Amino acid sequence: MRNSITSLVVCLLALAGCAPSEEQMAKELETEVIALHDSVMANMGDLYNSRKELAALKDSLLADDTLLQQKFDAGIAQLAEADEQMMQWMRNYKAPDLKQPAEAVPYLQQEKEKMEKVQQNIEQSLQHAQDLKAQLK
Repeated sequence: MRNSITSLVVCLLALAGCAPSEEQMAKELETEVIALHDSVMANMGDLYNSRKELAALKDSLLADDTLLQQKFDAGIAQLAEADEQMMQWMRNYKAPDLKQPAEAVPYLQQEKEKMEKVQQNIEQSLQHAQDLKAQLK
């Protein structure tokens, strides 16, 4: 019986040693947030180019096609808003002190959620811009 208890204690201690520490969790979460940011940044050039393209296409529309011009205005505004959301996230993000995981982990989880929303908005605005461009072909 004593050997069973000793074995159980040893197993539990071994399993506890495998669980990541809060500090390690904070580091991993920060890595995820930064990787997501970098992934989203790769689309910023597409945002800019799509805005320019939509503006040029809008200028080439017939003046009496106000409905289509309004759609292009909305698409341009959506691209601009997605761009501003990214800029705002970057202005507001403050790298947390990873040695204070009790504060860092919730902050990083919140920032990851924000960045995922920014990513989704950018992808949607780029898709909408593609759809608008396709209407003219």
